[in-house]
Amino acid sequence: MITRITVSVNLRTIFSNSVPQWEHKDCLKVELLWGLILLVFFSIPSPGFTLPMASDLPPTIQVRGQDVDLPRLINPLKENPSRLKQHLKDGGVLYFKNCFLCHGDLLDGKGVFGDSFFPPPANLHQLYPTKRDNYVFWRIMKGGVGLPDKFQPWNSAMPAWENTLTTEEVWQLVLFIDDSVRTPFVANPPVQPSIKRGEKVYSEKCAFCHGETGKGDGPAAQFSSPRPRNFTKSHQKLRTTAFGKIPTDEDMFNSITRGMTGTAMPAWKHLPEVDRWSLVLYLKTLGKKFKKFKAKGKTHKIIAIPAPPNFTLASVTRGKEMFIQNCSGCHGVAGRSDGDSTKKIVSIATDQIRPRNLTKSWTFRRGGSRRDLFLTLRTGLTTTAMPRFSSRVQSDQDIWDIVNYVTTLSPSIKPAVHRKINAFKFDGALPVDPDDPIWKTITTYHIPLGGQIMQLEKAYYPTVDSVQVQALHNGNEIAFKLRWDDPTHDPILSKSASVQESPTPPLPLEFQVDPTSLEAEDEPLPQEYPDSIALQFPIGGGSNTLPYFLNGDDNHPVNLWQWISHPNEVIEVYAQGLKRKGSHRPTSQQVESKVAFKYGQYQLVMKRKLSTNDSNDVQFKAGQTIPIAVNVWDGSEGEAGTRMSVSSWFEMLLK
Repeated sequence: MITRITVSVNLRTIFSNSVPQWEHKDCLKVELLWGLILLVFFSIPSPGFTLPMASDLPPTIQVRGQDVDLPRLINPLKENPSRLKQHLKDGGVLYFKNCFLCHGDLLDGKGVFGDSFFPPPANLHQLYPTKRDNYVFWRIMKGGVGLPDKFQPWNSAMPAWENTLTTEEVWQLVLFIDDSVRTPFVANPPVQPSIKRGEKVYSEKCAFCHGETGKGDGPAAQFSSPRPRNFTKSHQKLRTTAFGKIPTDEDMFNSITRGMTGTAMPAWKHLPEVDRWSLVLYLKTLGKKFKKFKAKGKTHKIIAIPAPPNFTLASVTRGKEMFIQNCSGCHGVAGRSDGDSTKKIVSIATDQIRPRNLTKSWTFRRGGSRRDLFLTLRTGLTTTAMPRFSSRVQSDQDIWDIVNYVTTLSPSIKPAVHRKINAFKFDGALPVDPDDPIWKTITTYHIPLGGQIMQLEKAYYPTVDSVQVQALHNGNEIAFKLRWDDPTHDPILSKSASVQESPTPPLPLEFQVDPTSLEAEDEPLPQEYPDSIALQFPIGGGSNTLPYFLNGDDNHPVNLWQWISHPNEVIEVYAQGLKRKGSHRPTSQQVESKVAFKYGQYQLVMKRKLSTNDSNDVQFKAGQTIPIAVNVWDGSEGEAGTRMSVSSWFEMLLK
């Protein structure tokens, strides 16, 4: 049996070539060639983690109290060919309801939360042909906490599904995964694109998200933010045409090829070019506007992108002034999507998503280059509150000025993730003020977060996707500074902390919030659910087993330092799982804190003595490595309890 194929090819070149350019006398050869390419493409291992081998398969496992003989286990659904098609479809629905946010639409481990956890979600294309259906059944049933001992610590975000899915549902999932990784493209690619071919490709590869009729109502839709595109409306956000106008064929082809960064829509560049063009032809039949456009003999008016001028400080200064006047109403003065008009625009439940956080250029849908930003400003984003900047009002130089300023709001690349965090030694009293200048001299560590989707109730599209952490100790105390972006703050916080909101600029009337529509209150009131963040540490150093990163378990408890916006305080919590928590006694609450909110970002300092007399506390010691993880709740979006953002374990060394 072949276990690894190494081929020296330039995948970028192959994927950019058109299938019709190849020899098509023998379609079987074409399919085999694509199969070879895709095997290489999807078999790239996930970094930093190796899947258990087939030899790691235990002889038996217990599922709901029953012993299961794994080596002899086969998928019983394959024994009934007449129902195989329906089981396969049901397995796909289950996958997109439960698995795709981590493992991705393409089953390659690159879902929305694909880079949020360690180890990363498995690239399911690595499963076959070296592993069988019984292996996949085992991994789904037992999850990350059921890995063999040699794969400790049990830090995996993979849930154990044995108490959530029926045995038949697990086998349906196995069937869908098997079929998907063995046939990552649609069989028999033709020479020329066609609507019929596009319909077939759409049905097999797109309908789970976009729905069978293209209305954006597939089984994955309710778990996605933003929702999948409704193709019957004929709109597309990323176009080279004017606001509200239909896209060109090339616009649609490019969107299919490159996907939509930061969403569940992957890049479909691995599909043969003929299939991508066939999809374009088919998608145009789902909406009436394309047919009317052709019947009236219209042609597209393409928005031109002039050559960018030199980047100058004078341009940035002009751009900042224009940004404050024209953009900060939605994006906020610091670009963190906390503008005043978001009160009118945003409703995650109805897919009215927040304006882009401009301090994170790696999340920009079109891209973060100056040309990308120019085109976005000139065309706007149809179906959103992002308008176009008309050439009749703003000159090209005006647009370049805004673009130049926006590029200063964000790093050009996503911050690197380091699993090891240093708590630096500091001589003197540790600061508790987030604005203390000493924090500007301390290394900042980027901790990615993903939605807690492992246990009910889940957070499918949480607000907070990362936290910036700094740590200091002086041999007696330890202090942490945490920063995280949140477009809204708990209103009651203004009574006990420094709060600076983005001011209201002169906005167009349609974006202004009618003051009479807001409840007039003499004093700010707290949110229904408070904003909150918690640092998590294991309790006790006697065990070599790291607690499960979701707040520990029965045998491995954790200590949480949880700041809550109302009341503005930190409580120390003892936990043995997500739903088994208890606060320390009031006399044992020893963490000091101070918080501030400024232009869409919380800044919090928590400080405590290294050691205490409470056995339920984490104890620190210079030279020691302590595991650390983070939980975050955005109360304004109804996050509470198990609905939250979470991180995997990191290692903190007290220098």
